[in-house]
Amino acid sequence: MKKFNLYLYSKIAGIIILNFLLFSCNPLEKDYKSNSFIIIENIIGKDLQGNDSSVVFSDVVKVENGQNVFYSDFVTVTLRAALLDPNPIMGASQYNDIMLTRYVVTYTRSDGATTEGTAVPYHFEGSLSTLLPVGSTVSLPLMIVRDIAKSQPPLDALIGNPTGMLECTARIDFYGHDLRNREVTQVGYITVRFADYIDQQ
Repeated sequence: MKKFNLYLYSKIAGIIILNFLLFSCNPLEKDYKSNSFIIIENIIGKDLQGNDSSVVFSDVVKVENGQNVFYSDFVTVTLRAALLDPNPIMGASQYNDIMLTRYVVTYTRSDGATTEGTAVPYHFEGSLSTLLPVGSTVSLPLMIVRDIAKSQPPLDALIGNPTGMLECTARIDFYGHDLRNREVTQVGYITVRFADYIDQQ
């Protein structure tokens, strides 16, 4: 009987240890909240002279050699990664760093209109492969308006209309994960003023 009980106890203990090992090796990291987060320090666009601006002045068309030419608009985004606990007992590790993988730009208007292709340009997605080390600042250029959007509604209605203007808020959703593969997201905004501005000579 004692041998049987000893065998039974050892078998139960073995099962418990095995389950613990399997659980600890199971890649469920995405189910847990990251200890890191993204801070957007600023989003900078350009004015018509090419100077830094808190508003993007988007010229819907340029006339070059008698032809309409469309250019994409870009912003510079400055980001950094930080820890939820600013003073962790064990300190920060490389696993707290954040890898940005993609971003999505969507547009809204101040009157609440959001219908794509009628009230605002279509949303779009861009790929990223940018590492944000904890405590470091990273600046990167991002497309905020696609060139093709300027030849589509509603922006094409501004072409040749010197008094027309469309002001939108561009929302930028950032997606990524820390180096434990736990998902991290953040959102930033910048105003975009679309018009057929007088071409600078």
